[in-house]
Amino acid sequence: MKNLFLFFIFIILFSANPIYSQDENETITSMEIIGLGRTKLFIVENALEKFIGQKRNDFDQNEVFAAIVNMSVLEPILVELVNTTNGLILQVTVKEKWSIFPLPIAFVGSRGFNFGVFFIDTNAFGQRDMAVIGGALGSNGWTAMAMYNHTANRKGVPGLSCAFMYNRHDYESVDRFETPYRFYSTDRIRLSLGLNYKFFEILTSSFSVSFANISIVQNDNAYNSPEEGVMLLSFRPGLSIGKNSWDGIFLLQQSISLDYCYYYGILGSSYNQVEYKANYEHSLIPGFRLIAKSAGSWKSAKDPLFEDGPQKAQVNILPSNYSSMNYAGLSLGLEKYLFKNNWGILSVHASWQCVFSYIKISDLEFDHGPSAGILFYLSQIALPAIGVDIAYNVVSELFQFSFSLGMSF
Repeated sequence: MKNLFLFFIFIILFSANPIYSQDENETITSMEIIGLGRTKLFIVENALEKFIGQKRNDFDQNEVFAAIVNMSVLEPILVELVNTTNGLILQVTVKEKWSIFPLPIAFVGSRGFNFGVFFIDTNAFGQRDMAVIGGALGSNGWTAMAMYNHTANRKGVPGLSCAFMYNRHDYESVDRFETPYRFYSTDRIRLSLGLNYKFFEILTSSFSVSFANISIVQNDNAYNSPEEGVMLLSFRPGLSIGKNSWDGIFLLQQSISLDYCYYYGILGSSYNQVEYKANYEHSLIPGFRLIAKSAGSWKSAKDPLFEDGPQKAQVNILPSNYSSMNYAGLSLGLEKYLFKNNWGILSVHASWQCVFSYIKISDLEFDHGPSAGILFYLSQIALPAIGVDIAYNVVSELFQFSFSLGMSF
């Protein structure tokens, strides 16, 4: 009995002052990543190195989840602080997403058809680099493209991107009422090379140079066509500020970016362009968030070859082949989580959008209206989201339908 009593005393004393006791002033000394396959270890370590040296009572598990989710190629499973004889270890368990896959494209509608396939690797060489090659054929022409984007994963080492694209397309410009007012055909070739560099955790700079040649193709059905093609050399510096957080369901982003581009006309006129994008997401409760977006573009150009679609304003209440030189758009809405399964998270969202634009046939225009849809955030495949939306333009009284893969090239 005496020996049993001493045994319990030993257990009580040991547990009251163990080497694994939780000291709130302990600092994280190292990390352990579990579950990696293709992804290089240093890629994750660099993304999480800011947590080394952090005190236990300052540690926020949601910040680790946000950093992992923001990498796009990994799904966080478990985040723990583990006491060992070597100190306090940040232990992160992840699951790798499918990162190499073909992406088929198929569309048939009242305005024609489009079929194609792109082969995508969103984690090339295990370093979160993106490689894309593929093409598409449709009733309005065909496109071929290839691109490679090397992600800036190390401190002091810039990211690099290069791209090639060729297309032969018919272009039809419409107004807000979907009334066509211009139709022409072109051959376009574009080559680009870019760098990006992260100065601080939230500040990134970029610079790119591109060459573009656009030639007008003879088309008997053309009307109000640009008179001649152009050849351009462009220089684009940019700055972006942003941070991410995690509410347990959604990755919340707050960011703003500003880009300036000078287009030097080797053949044709030179012009300037300024673009901005702003995004603010705030969690009201976990899985229910407020989303505010704004984007705009201004060009000093006059040639209709340089007009852009409404995606420059981040709105979908205008026709996809609406064409303008200048945009300023704003949307305010809510997104609600519905359910989660092994494949991802399904949510619904609704917003009110408004946009200013300028086209020659009607001068300055203002459009507004609601937009709603569903989004499926993929946890198995390294694509951000798949979405289907419907929008209504109060001014034109027309509906617009759109499908998105959460990424653009």
